[in-house]
Amino acid sequence: MAHRITHGYKQFRDNDLISFGYGVTGKMSGNAHFTDAPAALAELEKVLPEYQEVNYRSRNGDEVMRLKRKALRVKTVDLLAELAEYVTGKAGGDPVILVSGGFERNRARGTKPIPPIKDLKVTIDRPGEAVTSVKRVAGAKAYAHQYTNDPLTSESVWVSKVSTEPSYTFTGLESKEKYWFQVIAFGVNDQQSASTSVSRVIQ
Repeated sequence: MAHRITHGYKQFRDNDLISFGYGVTGKMSGNAHFTDAPAALAELEKVLPEYQEVNYRSRNGDEVMRLKRKALRVKTVDLLAELAEYVTGKAGGDPVILVSGGFERNRARGTKPIPPIKDLKVTIDRPGEAVTSVKRVAGAKAYAHQYTNDPLTSESVWVSKVSTEPSYTFTGLESKEKYWFQVIAFGVNDQQSASTSVSRVIQ
């Protein structure tokens, strides 16, 4: 099965497109797979706050704001398309790298996509331990629980533990040290859904 990015975001409403854009910039920034990201990433990071403000101000019917909103929407979609092409090239068919950029993959016809992971909880009740847990994802067959050392940079290397359970206990972590955690859910036909990254200082 060929792994490709879906461009369904082009049909999103303005609010959803803005949120999606922030998701992409958040996932790509500091991602070790995208150390040579094109200028479109930095440009999108600058465009999104302006797009968000103009979108809000256009609600009162201001024609100038409405036209600016349309222009910023076109620019945002163009930047996302450029980044999608870049991520696809860097992934080289690897679905993990593909979704780590914040984009969604095309799914097999007739296959229902697995829902996104909305909340990642990281519990640090015991010294040297961290428990990652998410709500069970409908359609998920396995979960990759991951952590990496702080700071989160383009050189960060994730330690990954795959489990059929939506929770996992990491042991042997350094006390008083800060780590970053995330979880990726895997469904049929290589479908995936990744959580946001969460940081914690270990007891």
